[in-house]
Amino acid sequence: MAAAAGKEVDMKKMELMKEVRAHQVAIGELNNLPPSRAAYQKTCNIFFRKDIKSAVASQQKQLDIAKAKLQKLDQAS
Repeated sequence: MAAAAGKEVDMKKMELMKEVRAHQVAIGELNNLPPSRAAYQKTCNIFFRKDIKSAVASQQKQLDIAKAKLQKLDQAS
């Protein structure tokens, strides 16, 4: 039972690390775009057109949430 729970936690950590890396890459790519260009951000099943600054802010918020979840998992184990 404990081994299965440990494996589940490890899988969750891996998923969160992938999510963190994806947000970091997205922020890096958005920062390389010219400020005059618009970006499309997916929310649920709808794409919204946003300026680069707000798209970066949104990605940063999602990155912070994912890092907090990962830190919470690390503290729990």
